[in-house]
Amino acid sequence: MAAVVLALTGFSSGHKSGRHKSSHRDSDGGGGCSSSSQKHDSYTPRSTSTRSSSTLRDGTALVVSCATKATPYSTAEVTNPNSRKGTFKVSFSFDDKGGHLLSVEYPEVTVPAKGTATVRVNASAALLKHLDHCRVEPEADLVR
Repeated sequence: MAAVVLALTGFSSGHKSGRHKSSHRDSDGGGGCSSSSQKHDSYTPRSTSTRSSSTLRDGTALVVSCATKATPYSTAEVTNPNSRKGTFKVSFSFDDKGGHLLSVEYPEVTVPAKGTATVRVNASAALLKHLDHCRVEPEADLVR
């Protein structure tokens, strides 16, 4: 009886390896930064369902590089899943070594239909003095 209830509710009594995937990747020194001490978060894009074929969907964003003293800007790549061009707002966050939020920026970028584009956020000298970690939200909000 318990097996029938579990089967009907979608639960299983065992755990199969490889079933759960992390939606968060953390890499040290990658993404074009010259400092191996910086950490960059990028997230696995998640799809957004549509109600009709005319509804436009949000895009996805991934960190390409984090600002350094040598390159005082962070870069993200934004992907447009729609069949027409769209403008997307990206959320960049910058943290210090203690994980404290230093700044959040919301640049916009226009991306061609089914294409990708990059967006940059300049970092001030004051921000660079304490910057250890940059992230971008995985969902780029469709503006227009």
